[in-house]
Amino acid sequence: MECILNDGLALKHVPEVLKTPELCLAAIQNDGLALKYVPDALKTPELCLAAIKTRRGNKEVINWQDGHAAQYVPEELKTPEFCLAAVQHDGRALESVPEALKTPEICRVAVQQDGYNIRAVPGALKTPELCLAAVRNNPYALNYVPEELKTPEFWLAAVHNDGAALRYMPEALKTPEICLLAVQKYAWALEHVSEALKTPALCLAAVQRDGKTLWCVPEALKTPELCLVAVQKKGYALRYVPEALKTLELCLVAVQKHGWALEYVPDVLKTPELCLAAAKEAMRPAPEGKSGAYTTSLNHTVVGRSSVRGAGAGSTRMNR
Repeated sequence: MECILNDGLALKHVPEVLKTPELCLAAIQNDGLALKYVPDALKTPELCLAAIKTRRGNKEVINWQDGHAAQYVPEELKTPEFCLAAVQHDGRALESVPEALKTPEICRVAVQQDGYNIRAVPGALKTPELCLAAVRNNPYALNYVPEELKTPEFWLAAVHNDGAALRYMPEALKTPEICLLAVQKYAWALEHVSEALKTPALCLAAVQRDGKTLWCVPEALKTPELCLVAVQKKGYALRYVPEALKTLELCLVAVQKHGWALEYVPDVLKTPELCLAAAKEAMRPAPEGKSGAYTTSLNHTVVGRSSVRGAGAGSTRMNR
């Protein structure tokens, strides 16, 4: 029993003759997916619902592990009442609800939990309202919205809710106005704007939100002013500044923002003052969520490898 209490999936290794209702309940209370190893004869509506709504201590939490327990519920137990209760506890359970029992109400409940659950909604029940609610909740739901419902008005609402939706928008429907709205909501939407629609104003809007989006700005639009805004926002953006625009003043701003930006400073501009500024920034306490190893590594990069004129060879490039 102690093993089951610590790992409900250990029920898999218990001989069938030793699986009692009490043991199975203990297993699914630890991990709802243990329902897979419960004999059908012991699967009651109460036990199955408890598996879908995993209990841990005094907290009730949705079981978000490698699937959902509803897939292991016997078909004969899937009544309208059970299915609604299951979906209310875990919207992903909609995938295991028989098509005949998928009502507008149960689909709405699932989509309200996570818009991505629209993928399990029958086509006949995918109304404009439900699809828009799904996309507002989760932009990835766009992959499961019928094409005939993706009107210009629908796309406008989707982008207004989350600029990332621009990624899925047909090129023919992308206007300067909707692209500007997208990058104002989500800077990296600039990745999905065609070169023809990238204006100075659009690029500035993106860079003001995230300096590293300078990576997406056409070279012809990278002005000294835009590059300064970028490195003021993110020192790393110095990586995407054309060499001809890298001045001592710009590089100093970058390393004061983030010491690692020294990696992208031309050797000729690595003065003692600039390297010292980079080292000082590197010695600040680690950012929230970073471990002490982060600061140690950062100090090594800035001080040990790049603090002298001509350093920088063999450095590790950061991901965007």
